[in-house]
Amino acid sequence: MSLLKVDGVTSGYGDMEVLHTVSLEVGPQEIVTIIGPNGAGKSTLMKTIFGLLAPSVGTIRFNEQNITGLSPDRIVRLGMAYVPQVENIFPSLTVQENLEMGAFIRTDDFSDRIDEIYSLFPVLRRRRTQRVGKMSGGERQMVAMGRALMLDPTLILLDEPSAALAPKLAMEIFERITAINETGVAILIVEQNAKESLRLSTRGYVLAAGSNRFTDTGRSLLENEEIGRLYLGG
Repeated sequence: MSLLKVDGVTSGYGDMEVLHTVSLEVGPQEIVTIIGPNGAGKSTLMKTIFGLLAPSVGTIRFNEQNITGLSPDRIVRLGMAYVPQVENIFPSLTVQENLEMGAFIRTDDFSDRIDEIYSLFPVLRRRRTQRVGKMSGGERQMVAMGRALMLDPTLILLDEPSAALAPKLAMEIFERITAINETGVAILIVEQNAKESLRLSTRGYVLAAGSNRFTDTGRSLLENEEIGRLYLGG
């Protein structure tokens, strides 16, 4: 059974077609990574899945429901969350306020959920009153992921979560991604640190020039010499 199924999707920006009949699947509680060179269409695919772009061809199903062309606010309510690479936090607000903003459609008492987020990201508990704009890049990324988790999604899309982070901070982000997945949340990642992301992944997809190039288990992609030479830096 697929939690997310992208079938033959073509998408882009206006008359500029970026994706060409791309397909992928994410099963319940899986980690799936999308890799490929710059300009391959990875972020475009994430935006299309989340409803920020409408596909011209193909279908997207989530939890067995056709979400093709649905708006992001409707997709969020179905249990999907998205953390873009940039502009993913409210820098003038505190950590606590950012998490509360993530619960914008909840009408119940979500204090227990905030406590769960702090358990996933202990550093955020210690800095809950700090304005996020004054935090490090890694800490801001944790706030962004925590905010996306406030609605208890079954799938979270992460676009370049370790981008521009020092190696130690990047590894901490990957540790938090594993911890999130261990709570039962499926994760679809676009990641520049392809080797580390594939090590965590059930399956990986390689996009090139907007099309599917390779699909295999994360381990098999790591061990593939051609993929290593072309996409993983040797």
